Amino acid sequence: MSIAANTLRAYHFRRSIALATMLVSLVLVTTGCGSSPVANNAVSLNGDNVSVERFDKAILQLAEAEQITLENGRATGDVARSVLGAMLRGVATSQIVKQYNEAVTQADDDEVLAQMQQDPNFDALGPDLKDLILSMNAEDLALARIKAPAEKEVAAMYEKAPASLGALCVQHILVKESVTADKVLKLLQDGGDFKKLAGEYSIEPNAGETGGVLGSADGDCLLLSDYQAQFDAGFTAGALLAKPGVPFGPVKSSFGYHVILSRPYADITLSLNALLAKTPGQMLVVGLLATSKVTVGSQYGHFDAATNKIVAN
Repeated sequence: MSIAANTLRAYHFRRSIALATMLVSLVLVTTGCGSSPVANNAVSLNGDNVSVERFDKAILQLAEAEQITLENGRATGDVARSVLGAMLRGVATSQIVKQYNEAVTQADDDEVLAQMQQDPNFDALGPDLKDLILSMNAEDLALARIKAPAEKEVAAMYEKAPASLGALCVQHILVKESVTADKVLKLLQDGGDFKKLAGEYSIEPNAGETGGVLGSADGDCLLLSDYQAQFDAGFTAGALLAKPGVPFGPVKSSFGYHVILSRPYADITLSLNALLAKTPGQMLVVGLLATSKVTVGSQYGHFDAATNKIVAN
């Protein structure tokens, strides 16, 4: 089983989920706030810390449950980073739930427990593991109840940091050489029309018709999680830095060089708010991670917002 953060938090959505997923989920609930020195933290998000001690305990519990294999008593790099990434997302979920005035209810606990008890292997778990799994999945239910921010708040968040909403609404001009990208950027800064210049310079097919807009049939914005999972990491990193209405670049990717425009809020209001109405809690968690200060212990790696993962140094 791959221990990936995006597969660890769905117990309550699956009636026949494997025991392995339940056990891996426990690492996400061992992440209370800490006040230990920075050197003793495995990861920190906005001042909420996961201590090395708690991380090591989570690794040990996973090994005892035979979900991971230790080498010389320690988890290997990729396994450690995947588990730590899951724990980081747990911290982000807790912060969003609190920020938007939600809380776990007794009904949440009862619903999750009822589904957990359907697994024939669940009774073999110790009481601590049961409590951990229950707590994490119940918090996910609270996250699912979060409503999209009011349009005024959305506008303010977008102007400050578009990615904080868990979506990107961009258009780009792709060229082969950095010198061409510099030229296009200068033309835009001098008042050039983005769509017209896309048609003239971009090597992307149909750029003249699309204006370089990266959207879908449903609108002009895409989930940030889609960028992180499917797009070139260099391009996504550049898109995260772009400010609304200000051409940004050159940004190098495996396809060439890009000039990126995070579109003005007035141009994408309907698309962005429609997207937020679908899964606001999940989007806000992804957005929080991408736009916040994340500190990772150097022995584990560093957080890469472009891929939403902890990666090796």
